[in-house]
Amino acid sequence: MTQQEVLCIPIICGFPTKISQDEDKQGRMCPRCNNASVVGASSRTRFELFWIPLIPFSKSHIWICSICQWQMKKGDGHDPQPPGAYAGQQQGAPYLQGPAGHM
Repeated sequence: MTQQEVLCIPIICGFPTKISQDEDKQGRMCPRCNNASVVGASSRTRFELFWIPLIPFSKSHIWICSICQWQMKKGDGHDPQPPGAYAGQQQGAPYLQGPAGHM
């Protein structure tokens, strides 16, 4: 009788999502952390086999905060506003402004 050997080859595959920032460098206000750090980005999901991207599955344009990682698909609601877009909002840091004559 002969003995057969079994060869086990692991197959590594997955669906990673890659996020790349769009050209728009102007920060917008984050609704979660209130920082002007939201930028436009593209999100792509692909099927990868042994870390080689083979089949693209989805691509979408999103808003992402670079500080708290909040994300929202563009067009799924109100877009984040640029700093100072609200009427009556003061420019500058309010904690640096004291009563008149006291700085």
